[in-house]
Amino acid sequence: MRHPHHILIVLVVALAALAGCSSGAADRPGGPPGNSPGNSPGADPYAGYSGLTGQDRTARLLADAKSEGGEVDIYTSNTDIQQLVEAFQRTYPDIRVNAFRANSETVLQRVLQESGARRVGNDVVDTNDFELRAMSQERVLAPYTGPAKANLRPDAVFGDWQAERFNAFVVGWNTALVPAGQAPSSFADLADPKWKGKLALELGDWDWYAAMHSYLIERQHRDPADADRIFSGIAANAKVTKGHTVQGELLSAGQFAIASSVYSHTVDKAAAGGAPVAWRPPVQPVVLRPNGLALMAQPRHPAAALLWADWVLGDDGQKIIAAAKRIPAARSVPGFADPIPPGTEIYQMPDTVFADSDRWSKAYDNLLRGAPKAG
Repeated sequence: MRHPHHILIVLVVALAALAGCSSGAADRPGGPPGNSPGNSPGADPYAGYSGLTGQDRTARLLADAKSEGGEVDIYTSNTDIQQLVEAFQRTYPDIRVNAFRANSETVLQRVLQESGARRVGNDVVDTNDFELRAMSQERVLAPYTGPAKANLRPDAVFGDWQAERFNAFVVGWNTALVPAGQAPSSFADLADPKWKGKLALELGDWDWYAAMHSYLIERQHRDPADADRIFSGIAANAKVTKGHTVQGELLSAGQFAIASSVYSHTVDKAAAGGAPVAWRPPVQPVVLRPNGLALMAQPRHPAAALLWADWVLGDDGQKIIAAAKRIPAARSVPGFADPIPPGTEIYQMPDTVFADSDRWSKAYDNLLRGAPKAG
């Protein structure tokens, strides 16, 4: 089981030993961080673009991006990154996107290791909120102040990063195994023994667990012992999957009847492809988690980084995100219809979840101990 907070502590302690090391994009031609045009050590590499808007901004960024080498390096855990890359390069064919994709923990590890070794290999990072918060604590990110920021939802804006999209944790079910009208109607229903062996929990969803535990206490006014009892009943019914994509595939294949913390877009994509899965009417609440984009404080290609951020957070990028059945971070996106039905209770993870992540990840590991694997 993963312990994200432990990973961060171990990495921070180890960074000093990595000085002089390099990996990934930092080894390509172009020199070490700080050698990009206008990016002298200690200077703000983005300051020269702060007053630019509209076509003037885009033209300047594009020209400077070409002079930097015509590429942008992105570290991401986004499974839909290729769709964004292809659409961006149709718009800017002279700018090559180098995307390294891995799970969010690996992205965090790579960023912190390279930053500690002073060999930053990426310009932009795109991953989950917990990992971005960890990077923010290590002061390796830079605020984005471009024009697209004005159209972001208020809950999408953080200090030195911003949501690019939101993942919605929902209860999903296989409609061939759960007849119409028999899907769970509340979260507590998942603890019913009738779901024994028919329910799945995802291995790394400690943050969802923390959010739902907090919801049961803060919004439903249950005492902590009652919340623990509900989760113990759910765990007793559960099989464990690793990864939300795998979880969605196994749900579609009928390996279990219910996924208690699947992403809405995973279910919607599968249903669009003909799989017998659904998540509406939603079991309340829907837990919403921001997945964000951040600029590196010492990028190799600052103009290209801003060009990417402007595009992804602007109308064109947000349309691609919406087309992938994700929830975009912009206030308004042409053609987007929110997949969460009106009137659904939405719960966003409180800051206390991240402040006490070590305790929550340990508690979730203990909850899943002994549960069989699915598939």
